[in-house]
Amino acid sequence: MLRRTSETRHPAYLVLKARPGDTGARPLAAPFASPEITVGPDGRPRVLVWNLGLREVTAVTEFHAIPAGLPVRSEHARPVGAGNPAIIGPGQAVVVTCNGVWSGPADVLIVMAYHPELDPVQRPFDAQADRHVGQMNYPWVGAFVGRVGERPVRVEIRPAPQGLYRVRLYEGDDRHPRCDRIMKPHGHTFRWLEVEGDARLLFELALVENDRMTLGVGPRGGDPESGLLDRVAAS
Repeated sequence: MLRRTSETRHPAYLVLKARPGDTGARPLAAPFASPEITVGPDGRPRVLVWNLGLREVTAVTEFHAIPAGLPVRSEHARPVGAGNPAIIGPGQAVVVTCNGVWSGPADVLIVMAYHPELDPVQRPFDAQADRHVGQMNYPWVGAFVGRVGERPVRVEIRPAPQGLYRVRLYEGDDRHPRCDRIMKPHGHTFRWLEVEGDARLLFELALVENDRMTLGVGPRGGDPESGLLDRVAAS
């Protein structure tokens, strides 16, 4: 039986979860990225839409992209497409796939799922304040430069299919990356292990602000050497 909480007393209660266990309580703390939004290998975004209400409801789903560097507001949104109407039973979730391809440069993907009459959006494009709105952040996509100890470094990050990222790490003026990996972040952090001879080096690249990251490099289990990296404008 569906547990009756303050959320599930509503006939229709659609939620785009910001984290596992999210029951739709808002507002949320920032930053965050919904784990339910991904991009398929064909470039079409998709989202898992939950109905935590008491009756079956048909959800309308919209997908929008916000160009890099602009605030997440309706006037900056570029429609990507829409999903087919999804019939979702109480306590169930359905994956909805966009009919358009996300191909343009963007660092934020916004998804809204709602029923126009039974469960409308209250705060469009505001994922912190409205449970109908989900957000997938790409704030780290771009190039970042700085130093780790005495070594100048450059990190380039690009989106890859299925919610993954390609991370390239360069040292000094070297044109060949020291590290070139496709991986999934843990929250706002990338972690990976490199083997160099007998040494195993742990790399940790973390977003601290939209335009700044930290990079730590050191032996696994030891004290890493770290430094700040700042975003550089695209040439």
